[in-house]
Amino acid sequence: MAPPLRPLARLRPPGMLLRALLLLLLLSPVPGVWCFSELSFVKEPQDVTVTRKDPVVLDCQAHGEVPIKVTWLKNGAKVSENKRIEVLSNGSLYISEVEGRRGEQSDEGFYQCLAMNKYGAILSQKAHLVLSRIGSRW
Repeated sequence: MAPPLRPLARLRPPGMLLRALLLLLLLSPVPGVWCFSELSFVKEPQDVTVTRKDPVVLDCQAHGEVPIKVTWLKNGAKVSENKRIEVLSNGSLYISEVEGRRGEQSDEGFYQCLAMNKYGAILSQKAHLVLSRIGSRW
């Protein structure tokens, strides 16, 4: 007569079955099974030099569990959208006419994008937007 079957859980160290199940759920995209998705950047902003009144796009694209909200910071402070400055649907920042004359608010500075979803937030590398002074009347 064959020995009685023992439950699989008793053959494995405690917790190993749970870890194996979690790993299986995370690695196999089974319909109807929810998986945790970390945020990561697909594109981050890069340093750029532009002439005053030129348009510029600072890239920022994040990947992760949707919805993902992207906010932009300039020198550590939140960037406010207006008729010149807009956050595009892909998360990138568009400035239609870069400003920087004396006495005006300058767009020159260090920019970062902050991507957030319900699980957390990530902050991009800093990108330095510099205004070229060649050919301009300062």
